[in-house]
Amino acid sequence: MKRIITLSAACAFFAAMLSAGPVKETVHVVIDNGPNAGTYDGETDRGGCSAGLTGAGSWGNQFSLPKEQDPKKFNSLQLIVPDAKAAASGTHEFELHVGFGPILKRSAEYEILTKKGKGSGTVTVADHGATAIVTFEGTTAAGVKLHGKIDCKSVLRGR
Repeated sequence: MKRIITLSAACAFFAAMLSAGPVKETVHVVIDNGPNAGTYDGETDRGGCSAGLTGAGSWGNQFSLPKEQDPKKFNSLQLIVPDAKAAASGTHEFELHVGFGPILKRSAEYEILTKKGKGSGTVTVADHGATAIVTFEGTTAAGVKLHGKIDCKSVLRGR
């Protein structure tokens, strides 16, 4: 028996393949003080966690919701850890950016850049190969306290 696929069925199939894929990561952020104090959660099927993409032995995360335009919405978390092995037991050397509002017109952004002396904290990476759990806690140079967790459903591996 020959099966004939109509053009509309083929288009529907390819549209489904191009639509949102499986969740690559979930992010949980708590801001303890300041104008954006509160608890924020997000998930995405793009970006995600990476090992070795920002330098040999590094760990990274790219969570972004670029279409989000609401200035009150959490929509971005970037993390760079230069030494993933050190982060297995907790490291104080990392870069963290948490953003609110449109990417090109932020309503608020919180940064911890420990190597430059702008904030302090600890990041721990529990790397399980295909998945990972990252926890962080820190204080910005302005005294805003943040903590949270990144649940990496997949890890892109580089060098």
